[in-house]
Amino acid sequence: MQAIEDLKPLLIDSGFQNLKLDAILASLNISKAKFFRYFGSIGGIMELTVYHELSAFYRSYSLALKIRQQRNKEHVLHTITAHRKKFIDNNPILHIYYATKKGFTRRFEPLKKAVLQNENDLLHGMLAKCSYSEADIAFFKQNITNEV
Repeated sequence: MQAIEDLKPLLIDSGFQNLKLDAILASLNISKAKFFRYFGSIGGIMELTVYHELSAFYRSYSLALKIRQQRNKEHVLHTITAHRKKFIDNNPILHIYYATKKGFTRRFEPLKKAVLQNENDLLHGMLAKCSYSEADIAFFKQNITNEV
């Protein structure tokens, strides 16, 4: 989605808490009405941006291949956690999000809940494709998405 790509530099420069609607509208070159029609809120476009970045990680063929070949839960947990940390550290959007989310004000609670749910859904999808049981998937969700 082009709007997400256009928003990334602004988000990297300003961070999540300092992102302003006027700056978004200028960056995307759209009207306020069109923005709210497409994204619903500033939180909506932030959520889409973080989801877009997380999707690249959880849809990685090489990661799925590594964990598909392994059945030791602790080894799989370590593999996913290590790759996730490296991916987040190297992704400016995710790095900023996870580095600052603990300091977010109450107005960011819906964003934090949505990102957690989105990541859990992406993790579930990846693990289900690798034929992990629901019990194993629950174990991984509890231990991975709360890691950062």
